[in-house]
Amino acid sequence: MENRNVNIFPDNIHYILIGLMLGDGYIYKTSPTSNSRFEMSFGKDRELFANWIGNLFKDYSNTGITLTPIKNKNTFNFRFKTKTLPIFNYYHNIFYEARNESWKYKKIIPHNILDFMNPTVLSYLIMTDGNFDKSRKRVRIYTNSYSKLEVTKLAEAINLKLNIYVGVLHDRKDQWILTIGAKQINLLREIVIPHFEPSMLYRIGIEN
Repeated sequence: MENRNVNIFPDNIHYILIGLMLGDGYIYKTSPTSNSRFEMSFGKDRELFANWIGNLFKDYSNTGITLTPIKNKNTFNFRFKTKTLPIFNYYHNIFYEARNESWKYKKIIPHNILDFMNPTVLSYLIMTDGNFDKSRKRVRIYTNSYSKLEVTKLAEAINLKLNIYVGVLHDRKDQWILTIGAKQINLLREIVIPHFEPSMLYRIGIEN
């Protein structure tokens, strides 16, 4: 199991943040010695989910959910960011690698993702990066920004910890996604529904 200390969130928030970071979450750090902050954007039709996340992390933010206009488009996103705090440094350390001497960080899947994987983590990953393919009754998780090796390791962690078979599918160019097939859907729903924000259930094929 990963090392735990006072600079890591309580379990409920800890695993939610791991799931969000596997998906669309981002942790920003200005220098190797600075503290870090968590940020995330949501489409304009994701207000309920944005408010859900904002409420979970409200004690760590001064601004809450804000509206951010999209440049050159007549629309907007919802945006959430926390204060810059030492507690986020741990998560930056496991999710980013410095690629060169100028400290340009690249987001990665944590090397010990097997230690983190549980129903909460998978639920928040699907809510951020999941999609339900109605024609084949499967869930796709768009892990395109990660390497094939990382995506394979993530699939193995879900399989080993949750007993859900996850396929690794070539999407385009050198990009790979996860797929959970129709035979696994009932098991998947049983595992993740208790952790889902209701407006996001469509991502596992359940319409409100």
